[in-house]
Amino acid sequence: MELDSDGLILFCCIMDRGKGSKVLKFAHEIGAVGGTIFLGNGTIDNKLLNRLGLLEIKKEILLTFIDGSREEVFYDEIIDRFDLIQPNHGIAFSIPLKSYMEVGGSKHLSRVVKKDGDDMGYEAIFIIVDRGLSEEVIEAAKSAGATGGTIIHGRGSGTKKKEKLFNIEIEPEKDIVLILSKAMDTEGIIEAVEDRANIDRPGGGIIFVLDVSRTIGLYEE
Repeated sequence: MELDSDGLILFCCIMDRGKGSKVLKFAHEIGAVGGTIFLGNGTIDNKLLNRLGLLEIKKEILLTFIDGSREEVFYDEIIDRFDLIQPNHGIAFSIPLKSYMEVGGSKHLSRVVKKDGDDMGYEAIFIIVDRGLSEEVIEAAKSAGATGGTIIHGRGSGTKKKEKLFNIEIEPEKDIVLILSKAMDTEGIIEAVEDRANIDRPGGGIIFVLDVSRTIGLYEE
């Protein structure tokens, strides 16, 4: 299916592990193009689970592309099929894109129009740190108003010096922390994370923020 150049949207859905393939299959049926599913861990704030040592929940993160002109209809159908407006059924959000290129295919350029209104009240904060620092990042973010986050494991290659094992260079393992925050809280969250995790030191990490055009499944106490 061709994407409308009037607006390209990256749709992201975070759900319990095992549900991603069903959501992606349905997304394709209603017009999404392409798709990737990868694994992560969600963090929650629950005193009982904390005592049991079960503060992390295994998650799947789904990424796919949709037409901006069909964003509202797409969300309506996804919500209707998977009941995402109910607590603990998943979180979804979308990010406006400038361009999208299919592997072996054509490039789509987007005339992005930033939306006004309540849907623009959130931003996506991505924080990349050394493996093992993600819990500190989450704690710092929560102290500044975040309700939680999703942790994705990856590898980095941005450091100048790599460690060696038997003369073989080893890429440092990284954690990618994704936090959806109210736009008015974003600056405070970033400052708290920078202070706790020393992001501003050389090789300390990377933080970037993206606009979110729509969200569902976010609940506040």
